[in-house]
Amino acid sequence: MNSFLAELRAAYLRQGQLVRILIPGSVVLLFCCLCSILIPGLRLRGSPSPVPSPVVFPTEGTQATPTPLFGFEFSTFTPFPTSTLFVPTTFPTFTPTRTLTPTQTRPAATFTPVPTDTVPPTALPPSATATSAPSVTIINVDKAAEYAEIQNLTQAPVDLRGWRLVSELGNETCRLRGTLEPNEILRIWSRTGNPGFDCRLGQAMWSDNQVDPAVLYNPLGEEVSRYP
Repeated sequence: MNSFLAELRAAYLRQGQLVRILIPGSVVLLFCCLCSILIPGLRLRGSPSPVPSPVVFPTEGTQATPTPLFGFEFSTFTPFPTSTLFVPTTFPTFTPTRTLTPTQTRPAATFTPVPTDTVPPTALPPSATATSAPSVTIINVDKAAEYAEIQNLTQAPVDLRGWRLVSELGNETCRLRGTLEPNEILRIWSRTGNPGFDCRLGQAMWSDNQVDPAVLYNPLGEEVSRYP
């Protein structure tokens, strides 16, 4: 027996590293498989088979009457006696009251119109049409120097926003802005100049050899002043 084990051990050692690892693993795996097969068989042989217990349902004859938890007693309800209501069979007859007859009728008052006067109304004199003086007027135009001058003739400042100074012949327009104080004179240059307001137009505004009036318009588009 010892020589067999020694020869088996020598054969094992002659094997490679991989085979020496696989052999013990295979033995362990085989042992585990045998145990998993044998142990359930032994357990089934030693344990008795369970016997199910019968289910007993209560019968109506042997069912116990439940005992109330609280001993409340309710008295028997006695309804109230029904009374017979008296319903009249006939309704009383209604007798209307006597209508009073007036003995005297008051006559209706007669309306007498008040006589109107026959004098014709006095004719009112026709209202005079007020001619409002211009608030701002053109006082001078220098065509050679390319400027015009306007003056505020009122006693209150005038906002020039929306006002336009137009050359009537060439239809060049200069849009004004700023505030013109009472009696103040403003010089308006068609291009640039000092002092005054610059229109900064790209060409001459006034025609030197032809009649070219300067026209001033207010923000409503109404002509306020013309020169000459």
